[in-house]
Amino acid sequence: MNNPEDDSEARSATEEVQLLFVRHENSIRAFVRALQPSLPDADDVMQETFLTVSRKAATFEPGTNFAAWACGIARLKVLENFRQKKRGNVLSEAAISALAEDAPSPQLLSEIQDALEACLGKLTPKIRDLLWRRYSRRQSSDEMAEAAGMTSTAVRVALSKARVALRDCINSQLQRVR
Repeated sequence: MNNPEDDSEARSATEEVQLLFVRHENSIRAFVRALQPSLPDADDVMQETFLTVSRKAATFEPGTNFAAWACGIARLKVLENFRQKKRGNVLSEAAISALAEDAPSPQLLSEIQDALEACLGKLTPKIRDLLWRRYSRRQSSDEMAEAAGMTSTAVRVALSKARVALRDCINSQLQRVR
């Protein structure tokens, strides 16, 4: 017969790792997206990772690096997803493994994300809108030009300058952190 104390401890461990997963979700998602460029597949991998983390909650050692542990599980889920959908993937299984080994740490990904958010805040609203249209809505230069009342060339130049400014700002922010 199950001991109620054991059930309570397991439930507590599961809740704790689920809270940690939510806290580190952006870092884990960035790791998964680096290995799995397809957004729907990355979402599937994230769901599978969450379920596996929840199931394996008792094996996580509190006080250790949760994000690294979860990213290790995510890496295996990316490989599993790759095997299931082999025909649609561009990268080989060996390439995915190599990328996972060389992927930035979850801590670095979190620092980069924080720097990006700070740097985006320094851009003008018009430039932020152009970036949003390009990277969130995936609009072409012509579509963006029409919406922003600019020429297509002006949009491309503005985006190019914005990317350089963001890169320099992020590098500067990261140097301050380290």
